[in-house]
Amino acid sequence: MYKRILFLSLITILSCDDGDFNIPEFNFNNIDIENCGDVVLYKVNENETLILEIDPSPKLGEEDKEDTFLTHNWENESFNVASTGANKIIYRTLDEIPTKDYYCQNIPPTSPKVTNEWVGTGEVIVNTVFTEDDGDGVDELDKTLNTDNDDYPNYIDSDDDNDGIITKNEDIDDDGDPTNDDTDGDGKPNYLDNDDDGDGLLTAQESSTEDADGNGTIDYLDSNTQNTLSEARTLKNSYKELYETTITINSLKMTNTNGNTINYDVYDFGTVTTEKIIKEE
Repeated sequence: MYKRILFLSLITILSCDDGDFNIPEFNFNNIDIENCGDVVLYKVNENETLILEIDPSPKLGEEDKEDTFLTHNWENESFNVASTGANKIIYRTLDEIPTKDYYCQNIPPTSPKVTNEWVGTGEVIVNTVFTEDDGDGVDELDKTLNTDNDDYPNYIDSDDDNDGIITKNEDIDDDGDPTNDDTDGDGKPNYLDNDDDGDGLLTAQESSTEDADGNGTIDYLDSNTQNTLSEARTLKNSYKELYETTITINSLKMTNTNGNTINYDVYDFGTVTTEKIIKEE
């Protein structure tokens, strides 16, 4: 499940500068985290790169087997980083700016050339801010509310009233707020009303595209039209999971082949946001 990037584990075949020690910039503040798959995270600042490789599989139980490092809700989880083993942090200076292919090739690249390399040890601490959102434009404060009594509470239900019209499309006046649209004036906004026009025929049983009487109003919003569909509309539910993964490294010590070191008591590697789409089968 977790693809390993070979060049990270084949450090010894890459050449490094054995000349005089020059203090590197090691400046990755305000540099976004990029990733190759979900186990190799990296930052690039001109010809400098900082690479973090984490194998989360030992931390994931059977119930989390479909999760990855970037799509798991971590709470102050600790990963030990060493000069050998599955978890690594590597800092390199290169003779030119690397491309994404540099990190995602299965065969260790020979270009750009490594001019200096530092291998780190420390304790990686990972925390996740996890949120779910159906993107319907409604701020659902009550996470238990389930208007249509299906398997999904409203805040992750793309069709809150199960009428075959997704909630964000029940914003009839197109002002970005579905909560103020009430076609039949019954006090219930369309996105929570399974009979939007109040004609006694469920919205799911009326056309959402046709105007049978030609009066300019679509059938499901027209109380004067009651043309029943041969089969009621149904929709598969879909929503997003958002993972904001924050990574810090305690007692970070980077060492090069000459024995020179870079030390941080606490190093802020940064935060990466990952989106996962959940679709009903």
